[in-house]
Amino acid sequence: MNKNIKTEGIILRRINLNDADQIVTVLTKDMGKIACMAKGSRRTKSKFCGRLEMFYQVKVAAFQGRNLGYLDEAEPIIHRKFHDACLRSKSILFYIAELTNRLIQDEQQIDGVYELMLNALDQIEKNNEKSDLVLYAYTIKLLGMLGFMAPWDRCARSNVSLNLSEPLFLSLHDGSVIRSGYNTSIDPRLTPPLIKWVNYMQKANFSDIVNVAPNKGEKVQVWFLIKTMLENILSSPIKSEEFLSMVG
Repeated sequence: MNKNIKTEGIILRRINLNDADQIVTVLTKDMGKIACMAKGSRRTKSKFCGRLEMFYQVKVAAFQGRNLGYLDEAEPIIHRKFHDACLRSKSILFYIAELTNRLIQDEQQIDGVYELMLNALDQIEKNNEKSDLVLYAYTIKLLGMLGFMAPWDRCARSNVSLNLSEPLFLSLHDGSVIRSGYNTSIDPRLTPPLIKWVNYMQKANFSDIVNVAPNKGEKVQVWFLIKTMLENILSSPIKSEEFLSMVG
């Protein structure tokens, strides 16, 4: 972190340290993900009181201490009203926050990720009943931005456009679609509907995706695909998935 920063960001995580302080993790617009100590933020008369709620979009000012960044100011830009969201939507929000925090390294700036999360939060606020689709699309788009998932419109090895009538497989190595002969014994076979649906989510806007109505089988396949890929990328499970499964 630079000695002094001013930027805007989305609150991803808060960790209580004691009766008064917190570590706050912020996905920023132009500096990647940063974590700062918010001294006294848990006190009722703190200048941060009511300004560091999860998923708030805030303007922040911070400075670098000897070993840790310290939050100096936080001014909310947008207060999203998720307190009235259904339990399923709330569990999806916390899953998205944890997933983003786990996949993005400290101060790793990836073009488009901040806007992607803003769009996802906006759609969940507007379309509570479609929050599952937002989750699937957000995860797939994020994996693509971070280089964990290739476009699903051609074979990643031969660079040939996909023929959905032939056997096609998921390469667990790089999240791409590959034709028979390029796959290994552990690469799962993909169905044509799943390939079409994932390819659509990679390219389409959230506002279009929430208007699509995939059947239950397709949604199950997409979720299984996401979990399979994340198991291959992360060293441990997403903790929020347990809560997500309980309210699914």
